[in-house]
Amino acid sequence: MRGTDVTQGSSVDRARAIAILCLIWTLPCSQPAWGLDPPRSGLRTGPYTVLTVERVVLHDEARHKNIPIKIYYPDAAGPFPVIVFSHGALASKDDYSGLGRYWASFGYVSVHPSHADSIADSGFRGGLKQAINDPSAWQNRPRDVSFVLDSLTRVVSLAPQLAGKLDLRHIGVAGHSFGAYTAALIGGTTVHLPGKRGPQRFADPRASAVVLLSPQGEGRLGLTADSWDHLRVPVLLIYGSRDFGPFGEAPVWRNEAFLRAPPGDKYDVVLDGATHMQCARRFAAAREPPDPLFQCIEVETLAFWNAYLKQDPDARNHMLSQDRQGCSTNVARFAAK
Repeated sequence: MRGTDVTQGSSVDRARAIAILCLIWTLPCSQPAWGLDPPRSGLRTGPYTVLTVERVVLHDEARHKNIPIKIYYPDAAGPFPVIVFSHGALASKDDYSGLGRYWASFGYVSVHPSHADSIADSGFRGGLKQAINDPSAWQNRPRDVSFVLDSLTRVVSLAPQLAGKLDLRHIGVAGHSFGAYTAALIGGTTVHLPGKRGPQRFADPRASAVVLLSPQGEGRLGLTADSWDHLRVPVLLIYGSRDFGPFGEAPVWRNEAFLRAPPGDKYDVVLDGATHMQCARRFAAAREPPDPLFQCIEVETLAFWNAYLKQDPDARNHMLSQDRQGCSTNVARFAAK
């Protein structure tokens, strides 16, 4: 591995708005309710000041490719659990800063790589459907995440401000849209690849839990009815009721990972009225008004990470509850199995 172009910044979010993917299905067993405050805090953000390593370029010699990463981290002594976040198709490491900053403010190191379909960092010139229909991307995206995990101990030599901050025993992987597909493969989802016999696995045992924001269902990207049979790690799946698939699939299509994965530590959040853009907010303005739907994503993902990366029993109780404390009605519904 070679690392170059390392820069530290103050992590000021760019004010932009653009569409992203997310869908939703209303679950009869869920109760309409949503807590807008982070569990056990009452704060919109956490107690830690957030700093960033703006750019580190990792070089994967085996695949002859560079992987730029951006890192959000607390300005405090560690170690902190690590989250690797995979962006949606055509996006980059610099997007989804709202989630990266939020998690870091509550004591996580959030690492955001850019994949080969990134327009900004990789010069990708194709469209959305070209990016997600490429079988080489189905394989290389999870391999990017595993390579980032391989490289974390060496990243400290490139960004010494991270010394002592990375808890590599507690790692989560998250993603939105095509990034959710990536995180699902890391968690154990299998896919069928052209020219390959049988389902292909890309699971990385270092990932203790995964968050899937607006993932895909059967019939696309090599996913079949049995693709989720081995998705046994804890999973939080979030999607919106107005988030249709890129080929016109109904929003319920997004929920198949929850429905078909083995039971045990699986959680489902349905955001009523949420669109693809609201499901992860690829861009976030620092002073824009709070979005209750996005705040739901912040609170639920934080509780999930706290439950499974920090083993917080209160957070686990939060995930299992059908009556979220301090919640507003008609915002979201919940299910667990």
